[in-house]
Amino acid sequence: MNIVVDDILNLLSYFEKRYGFHALSWNLNKVSELNVFKEKLRQKLLELLLPNIPVEFRNASIDSSVIYDDVVIEKISYGLPYGGKSEGFFMYPRKRVSEKLPAVLALHDHGGFKYFGKEKIAFVSNEPEILRSYKKSFYGGRSWAFELAKKGFAVLAIDVFLFGSRRIGVVDETSIGDVNEVVKRYNEASYRIENFVAKVLSIIGVSILGLIVYEDLVSLKYLLSRDEVDPNRIGSCGASLGGLRSLLLAALGNNVKCSVVAVAMSTIDEIIKRGIEHAWTLYVPSMLKYFDFPDLALLHAPKPLMIQYCKQDAIFPYEGQLKAHNKILSIYKSLGAEHNYHGVFYEKPHIFDVEMQEDAFSWLSKCLSREDVQ
Repeated sequence: MNIVVDDILNLLSYFEKRYGFHALSWNLNKVSELNVFKEKLRQKLLELLLPNIPVEFRNASIDSSVIYDDVVIEKISYGLPYGGKSEGFFMYPRKRVSEKLPAVLALHDHGGFKYFGKEKIAFVSNEPEILRSYKKSFYGGRSWAFELAKKGFAVLAIDVFLFGSRRIGVVDETSIGDVNEVVKRYNEASYRIENFVAKVLSIIGVSILGLIVYEDLVSLKYLLSRDEVDPNRIGSCGASLGGLRSLLLAALGNNVKCSVVAVAMSTIDEIIKRGIEHAWTLYVPSMLKYFDFPDLALLHAPKPLMIQYCKQDAIFPYEGQLKAHNKILSIYKSLGAEHNYHGVFYEKPHIFDVEMQEDAFSWLSKCLSREDVQ
């Protein structure tokens, strides 16, 4: 059943005429005011998105460590200020070519698959069939964060709010028996869980996306604490929700020098016009008053940014991709940094396959090997 959006569009049009939209969309003629403008935009994004909680982790530990295919895979965990524990995989080459490695925050997707988080992009032994099938359909059958570690990076893949070790429990979750059935039933229930959580968070002025990005900033702080990591060569990479997380982490994390955003960019109007039902994890409260997603690239610019667009994407429309691409390109051009923006269009559906992964890895390698990366 498709949504008829006419009344919603009329409502948005009324609010736009009455109050105005995109008040903090960059005016390219005011380059002299860039730093002041960027700080206004950054503060507004912080105000709308992040909970007012110190960005910190507690009681970090390395819970296990194995070596597979010449990659050290540490299972790590740490506590969060509001309770709960995040678990992740910290991966790096066993034979390090330098004392300090370039590092990447590898950010998992949504995909309606919340039982697992980090496992969707990292190597785990004895994967259940349902996880293997998911990786095959969206990631070309690869554990891409693990593949990136094989190429000489330190890589952190962490669970965030609602996913994996951070998922919300349900009654009788483990009483079904077959692990594939357990995962399937949880994923089916997770839509209701997400709706419930979004409603509860709304009464304390917090969004699901806000908590996710907060936890990503905590993971960045953890990554910076690791002796294996070069703090001057840190990147972020993700697809779908992971791509949006990468965009927002690059916007708010000053240490992120290079970012890859895969299948996660469109202007919001083209999404709404088509009645596309995204998860709650797409939305920044009140954002249209001040900015659209491509406007946020300004907060990372002029540092290197790669955006991978898929023309057949059913949830980030091609028309919105083009608008976003042109906006971001104009931002980088206005800053004399056109060479640092790489927008690539693929004749593919909503996917992050092996070809796209290899393109992303090449971009990260190029950018994070540069001593002059801004």
